[in-house]
Amino acid sequence: MANSKSTAAKTKKSAPAKTPKSNPKQTPELKSVSAQVIQIPLNTLALSPKNVRKVKPNETDDAELKASILENGVKQNLAGYEDGKGGYHIDAGGRRLKALQELADEGKIAKDHPINCLIEDEAEATLTSTIENLQRAAMHPADQFEAFNQMITEGRSEDEIAIKFGVSVDLVRRRLKLARVAPEILDQFREDELTLECVMAFTLSDNHDRQMTVWNAIKDSYSVQPHSIKRLLTETGYSASSKLGRFVGVEAYEKAGGAVITDLFSEHDNTHLENPELLERLAIEKLQEASKPYVGEWKWVDVHLELEHGTFRSFGRIEPEENEPNPDLAKEIETLNAREDALYEFSEDRDWTDDERKEYHAIQPRITQIEAQIEDARPYRAEDRAIAGVVISLGHGGHLNIEKGLVRPEDIPAPAPQAEQDNEGNAVAPQVTAPTSTAPVPIADPAAALRKAEGISASLADDLRTTRHHILQAHLAADYDVAYDAMLYTLCQRAFHGAHGRDILDVSIRPYYANNHDELVADSVAEKMLEALKNDLVLDWMKLDAPEDFRALSALPTEDKQALFAWATAQALKAQMASDNHPSKAIEEIGTRLDVDVAACWRPTASKYWSRVNKAHAVKVSKDLISDEFADDRNRERKGNLAAAMERAFAENAAEAEGFDAATAGKTTRWLPDGMAFEEAYHGDDDHGRDHGETDGAVDADAGGHDGHDGEAALPAFMTEDAA
Repeated sequence: MANSKSTAAKTKKSAPAKTPKSNPKQTPELKSVSAQVIQIPLNTLALSPKNVRKVKPNETDDAELKASILENGVKQNLAGYEDGKGGYHIDAGGRRLKALQELADEGKIAKDHPINCLIEDEAEATLTSTIENLQRAAMHPADQFEAFNQMITEGRSEDEIAIKFGVSVDLVRRRLKLARVAPEILDQFREDELTLECVMAFTLSDNHDRQMTVWNAIKDSYSVQPHSIKRLLTETGYSASSKLGRFVGVEAYEKAGGAVITDLFSEHDNTHLENPELLERLAIEKLQEASKPYVGEWKWVDVHLELEHGTFRSFGRIEPEENEPNPDLAKEIETLNAREDALYEFSEDRDWTDDERKEYHAIQPRITQIEAQIEDARPYRAEDRAIAGVVISLGHGGHLNIEKGLVRPEDIPAPAPQAEQDNEGNAVAPQVTAPTSTAPVPIADPAAALRKAEGISASLADDLRTTRHHILQAHLAADYDVAYDAMLYTLCQRAFHGAHGRDILDVSIRPYYANNHDELVADSVAEKMLEALKNDLVLDWMKLDAPEDFRALSALPTEDKQALFAWATAQALKAQMASDNHPSKAIEEIGTRLDVDVAACWRPTASKYWSRVNKAHAVKVSKDLISDEFADDRNRERKGNLAAAMERAFAENAAEAEGFDAATAGKTTRWLPDGMAFEEAYHGDDDHGRDHGETDGAVDADAGGHDGHDGEAALPAFMTEDAA
C-alpha cells in the first residue's frame, strides 16, 4: 500500500502544470491526413468516377504536359484510393494519369512504370478532387515570363527550355521577349493596369528608357491601346514593308549594321528598321548609283527620297523624239491583247479556271510595263538634254521612278521670233512645254541626308565648308600659276557657254562670306597666311586717280602683278565640300594641285566639332581609328567630357597628350570629317605651272597650328623670314 501511495504521489507531482491565465487557449493543430505515398504500377491506375473535372483542357495544354512529363518526370504525386479489385482509382491528377497512359501506349515508358500516389480513404475522394482543381492559383503570366528568363540566365538554351515544357521554340522566344520589357511596365501588368496585348506591343523596342518614355506619355490616357504603343515606339523608324524598306532591302540594311526589331506577336508588317538615318543613307546611295548612267548626258540629275504630289508641274517639259518601238515588245503587246480578248470571250460561255483568272489579271500590268519600256527608249536630242534634266525618286511600292526631259523655269529659253529649222523643216531650238504650276521646283540635297546619317548637322557642315574654303583660298592666293589657270578657265566657260558655263570662280568678285566667318577663321593658319600675303602686296597704285592708277599697275614688275592677280582670284573662289551635291571637280583639282593640307591647318576641337556632333558619331570614329576600349570609355562619358577627350585624341600632339603609339597618332592627327580633305598629291603633269621643289603655299605637315588652338599658330614655311 505504501508503494501504491508513493507511486500515486509521484504521479500527481509529475502532472503537467496548468496553462497560465494570460494564454488560456492552446495553438490549434493542423489536421493530419490519414494517407500515405507509395509507388504503384501505372497499369493498375484508372481515372476515378469521383474526379470532379468534367471539362477537358485543350489539346495544346495536354500536349505540353505530356512532353514535360516525358522530359522531366512527374514532379507532383497523384492521389486516389483502392478500388477493391487490386487496382486504384485516381481522383486528383487525372491529366497527369492520361499523359502517362498515352506515353505507355506509345512505348515511351513501361506500362508498369512506378508512379508516386497518395492513397487515402474513398470517402475523401470527392473532397480531394475538388481541392486539387479549385484551391489553386494559376501562375501570373509575368511570373511565367521571368521564370523562363531566369532559366536562360542559369545557362539553359531556348531549345532546351522548349523541350522541357513541351512547347515550340517560338513560344519560348515570345515569353523571353515579354520578360525583357521594363520591370516597371511588367509591374503595371501584374496590377492589371495594362493588358497582355499592351505588354506585347512594348516588345517592339528593347530599350527600357524608350519603353518608359512611351509609357509615361500614355499612362494617363483614357484608354491605353496596343496600336498607340506600337505607333509611338516605331514613329522614328521604318517598316520593312515601307517603300524605303522595300527599296533598300532588309538584308542590305542589316549588312550595313542596321538594327532590326521583329514583332513576334504580329503576323503582318512585323519587321521594323530601327536606324532611319542609315536606311535613308543607303536609299540615297542606291538612288545615286541609279543616276550614274544619266550624269553627263543631261544638264542635271537630281535624286529625291520624297516628292510632293504635283511636283513635276513646276518644271517645263521636253518631249522625246518619235521612234520605231522594239519589234519584240510591240509583238508581245499584240499577243497579250489577243489573249485578253480570247479569255474575255471564254468568260461569256463558262467560268474561268483559277489559272485563267490569274492569267487575265496579269495581262494589263504586263502591258503597262512594256509600254513604259517603249517610252523610256524614246531618244532625246542633244540640244534638249543640254537644258533639261532627270529626277530619280522612289515610287509608292519602293520601285525607281525616273522622270526625264524636265526643264527648270530659269533654263527655259526665250521664244525666238521665228523658229529655227533644219534642212528637213524640223525645229532646231528646244521646244519646251511651259510649267503648269508656279510652286518652286524641289531642291535635291542628298548630301545633307548622308551627313545627317553620320551625325553632321547642316550648320556644322556650313562651318566646315567655310573653314575649308578659307584654307584653299589662302593657298590659291599664294600661287599665281594656279590662279591664272583658274581665272582663265572661268573666263572661257563664260565666253563660250554663257550662263550655262561651269563656274568655279565668281568673276564679279563677291568674296564668300558666312555669318560666323570671322569667328571661324580668327587666329587660324589660313588667316595668318592671307594676312602675310596681303601685307606684301603692292597697293600704292590704287591711291591714284584714273587713268594714272592703271598706268602705275601696268608698270609694276611681273612678280608684283602675279601676286595681285593670285590674291584677287582667290577672293572669287567658290566654297564647297568634296561631299556636297555635285561638287565642282575643277575646284577639287585646284586643291589637289596646290597640295592643300587641310589637316595641318585645322583640327577638330571640342567647341568647333566634337560638341556639335552626336555621341554615336564620335564613338564610331574613335572605335575605327583608336580602339574598342577607348570608344567604350567615351560612350560612358557626358557630352562635354567626351568632346574634350576627342579634342585631345585628335590634336596634332595626340601622341604626347594621350600616349598613343605612332600608328594610332598618325591616324588621329591626320583625320578629317568627310569632304574636308583634298587629294594628297597632285597627279597632273609637272609642267602645269607647278614646281614641286618649291613650297608654293603648301602647308608643312609639321606646322602644327589649327583653328581654336591656344597660343600662336605656327606659320607655313613660305611665310617664315628664312624662306623670304
